[in-house]
Amino acid sequence: MEKKVMLILSGFLLLGACSLFAAESVKKENAFKQIVSVEKRGALNFFTTPAELVYTFKGEKKEHPKAWPLTYVPRFFMNSAIRIGSSVNDILVLPWYVAVSDDMPLTRHFELPDYVWEKE
Repeated sequence: MEKKVMLILSGFLLLGACSLFAAESVKKENAFKQIVSVEKRGALNFFTTPAELVYTFKGEKKEHPKAWPLTYVPRFFMNSAIRIGSSVNDILVLPWYVAVSDDMPLTRHFELPDYVWEKE
């Protein structure tokens, strides 16, 4: 019984060994390029936030065909606040730790696309 348990445990231990011998891991781009792309995404999101008027209208009319007049205004303000918050985060906060951390925008946490014009 002990031999079977040891065999099973050693099998689980060796399952991860294949990935350790991979030829090349995921390549991270240069930290400066990451910072520039995050800054660009933040500025673009900040200046295109007024487009939420149109894209929120389209989305709400599609999701709630009868109730969209009631849901449009709160959804517009929520989406705009999230997008502005994400752009401020991209411009002011993320460049300081983008090289050592994930550069995911806040909009993904709220299930919004990275940019206004991208389809949800």
